[in-house]
Amino acid sequence: MSKEGSTKLTYAIKNLRKHWENAKVHWQDQTAKDFEASHLFPLETRVTAVIRGMDKLAEVTAKVKRDCAEDR
Repeated sequence: MSKEGSTKLTYAIKNLRKHWENAKVHWQDQTAKDFEASHLFPLETRVTAVIRGMDKLAEVTAKVKRDCAEDR
């Protein structure tokens, strides 16, 4: 497993954050604040955890492949 997936996900969440910051310039009411608190912040937290998990899984998978190659 490569880091390609987590790299794409990292880019996507950064891109989402950039677009949200641009939108906040024009959308500053309570609904925007609620949307950010209810949807964007939790999403960013979850995505960050998923990226860490994906990176850890990539490390473990690489180690397993190395260990299996040594057994041949």
